[in-house]
Amino acid sequence: MAIKDRFIPKEEFMRLLFTKINGVDTHELSMWLKSQTDDEWVVVPRQFVYQTVLFFEQAAQEYKDIIPSSKEMLKDLVIIRNYL
Repeated sequence: MAIKDRFIPKEEFMRLLFTKINGVDTHELSMWLKSQTDDEWVVVPRQFVYQTVLFFEQAAQEYKDIIPSSKEMLKDLVIIRNYL
């Protein structure tokens, strides 16, 4: 699965900004982004993603003798973790 770029027209950003007099909180921005991308994008805290990757790394390490291609999986998880 590849992450595809999404185009959101400038007018939609302007509509969001002008309807929120006191600014936009992260929840509102998250829900807006989700609605603009037909539920393809969801915003979650970085720490949650980081902890999830660590969990998968640990599980892959524990079951490395059982999981096919575990070395490649571990390398991919390290790359993802380092990216975060």
